[in-house]
Amino acid sequence: PPRLINMSSSEGGESEKEKELEAEPSDVDLDLDGEQTCDKSKLLGLSDLANGAAADHTDDAAALLDEEEKQKAIADKAARSKTCVGIRWVLTGLVLAIFLGCLGGAITLVALSPGCGEITPWWKNTVIYQCYPRSFQDSDGDGNGDLRGVLQRLPYLKEIAGVKTVWLNPVYPSPQMDGGYDISDYTDIDPLYGTLEDMRALIKELHDKGMKLVMDFVPNHTSEQHPWFNESRSSKENPKQDWYVWADGRSGGRPPNNWISLFGGSAWTFDPSRGQYYLHQFSTFQPDLNYRSKAVLEAMRGVLTFWLDLGVDGFRVDAVSYLLEDPDLRDEPKNPEYSGPNCTVNISNPDCYNSLIHNRTKEYPGLHNITRSWRELLNCYSQPSNEKFMVAEVYGSIPTVMEYYGTNGDEFNFPFNFFLLGNNEWSGTAVSALVSDWLDNMPQGGWANWVLGNHDNPRIASKAGVELARPLNVLLLTLPGTPTSYYGEEILMTNVAVPPNQTRDHYAHRDGERTPMQWNVTANAGFTTGDPWLPLATNYTTYNVHLEQQDNASMLALYSRLTQVRAEFVSFNYTLVLAEEGTYAFLRSSYTQVKGSKCYLVVINFSDAKTVDLSVTKAILTEQEAIVYVSSTMDPARERPIELSKVSMLPHEAIIIKANCNYMP
Repeated sequence: PPRLINMSSSEGGESEKEKELEAEPSDVDLDLDGEQTCDKSKLLGLSDLANGAAADHTDDAAALLDEEEKQKAIADKAARSKTCVGIRWVLTGLVLAIFLGCLGGAITLVALSPGCGEITPWWKNTVIYQCYPRSFQDSDGDGNGDLRGVLQRLPYLKEIAGVKTVWLNPVYPSPQMDGGYDISDYTDIDPLYGTLEDMRALIKELHDKGMKLVMDFVPNHTSEQHPWFNESRSSKENPKQDWYVWADGRSGGRPPNNWISLFGGSAWTFDPSRGQYYLHQFSTFQPDLNYRSKAVLEAMRGVLTFWLDLGVDGFRVDAVSYLLEDPDLRDEPKNPEYSGPNCTVNISNPDCYNSLIHNRTKEYPGLHNITRSWRELLNCYSQPSNEKFMVAEVYGSIPTVMEYYGTNGDEFNFPFNFFLLGNNEWSGTAVSALVSDWLDNMPQGGWANWVLGNHDNPRIASKAGVELARPLNVLLLTLPGTPTSYYGEEILMTNVAVPPNQTRDHYAHRDGERTPMQWNVTANAGFTTGDPWLPLATNYTTYNVHLEQQDNASMLALYSRLTQVRAEFVSFNYTLVLAEEGTYAFLRSSYTQVKGSKCYLVVINFSDAKTVDLSVTKAILTEQEAIVYVSSTMDPARERPIELSKVSMLPHEAIIIKANCNYMP
């Protein structure tokens, strides 16, 4: 979606009667002729389906691959079992050897030993770095970032920023009418970014460095230039005639119903060659795929299979809420809470999207059956130490978003948490409430995540201000769960006012947060030797990687420090300590109930200089050992022993206090 749309209640004004309208059985057929198994020979055939070719399934290949997978699984299990037995024998011997003198210490060692067979998934330990590839690094001087440019900058990402996972926005062939989210070929690389060989080289280098790659998967719609759509629009007799959502218009040349596009205007466009309207919940050049077609379901599984076979570690699934719509194409009810422009007069205004309750085009019954089938496919490629990852782009209310966790891990690893991203009130009470809303509503076993910026929304340093951006990055990297950073946040990049004659995004005006990465003080900030595709920020001579690497108090220095410190308590508990207008404090503590374990107290000041009383934590922390471990100022003088009842805070400062825990809360 181009912007956040009434995120706290995107289904706002929905009555019980309207909710009942949604409670309909799904008619989505997911039988797929047995393709839901982990039969690798059939999965290889699915890659061909992504390009419209026929799958070649052979029983011999299936048996061979099944046996290979079975033997690998047996070997993995045996290795883990052997390791666990060894650990237990060593610890048992240690206990016996020092039983008389150090019984308590030995028991502590056993309690802290890793659980046998338990492997923490990589996506929990990582920081996800969203890389907008066209703006990251140009390797060939054409003014556009590319895959080779990303590869060149991997040492920076890993060694300086401390990032372990790169998420790439779309790099597929595309007319680039919507920043690559209008795809004309799902199984290739746009020449703008390089070649498939470049992608293979990038994946190999990432894996050699112990890093992961997450790709954008855009399943809701294609480009109107995709061969699938050209076939579908050619005639009602074409084999792909039902791959998109087509319908006859109403009398008087009107669209099939009142559905509205997120970009404004009717969600329907008439196609003269076919003599029908096609559905596009986004722009007219982005026709929606029809997921009631079994062939589409199979083809899109083929897309995932293609990239999984190439070695991709996971997918960010774009606009997943819009995959299904009412097959009867009934009108959507008016939103009684809408108070925007008169959409009867001018439906083209993007605000008109909020004039309807979208119970026919969003979160429609059957959607989760589709996403669960994708999880099953990813599980076929997962190993205990290398689970394939899937995250959902979902804008909605807390109950709606939580549904994407699924049941017992059968859907997404997590849906993106956009509630900090959409927040405009930076106070202790407001931020604490947003955090609690997510943590309190997660399903059992759910893993949290946090986002401050992305390619569709203003940069946090512009939105909240440069002063607040530093403590907010402390917040992002210390809350429980997986943080996602948008490229440039680690150096305080701000939005750019792009002149009209240089605008690329004519529909949602998001160019300002997509400008080139600022690497140094040279021409074009070291991004390109050519003419950059978007203008750079005028402040790039102040905020850039080269200068900030030399400055121990820079935002980059702080970010690097935070990614290191986060690793010390990534799986620790979260306990709210203080939430008031100007201050937010919380504790990260180990789940193991062992006296003397380290605790981390995070304190964020959203206002002027003050003294904060945190004496309530004295029952938990050993005050004599409490020190300021990190300050967002990165001033070494701020890292000092501290008295918990008199914690002095500079304006807009965040600190991490480290101490021994007396007991676990």
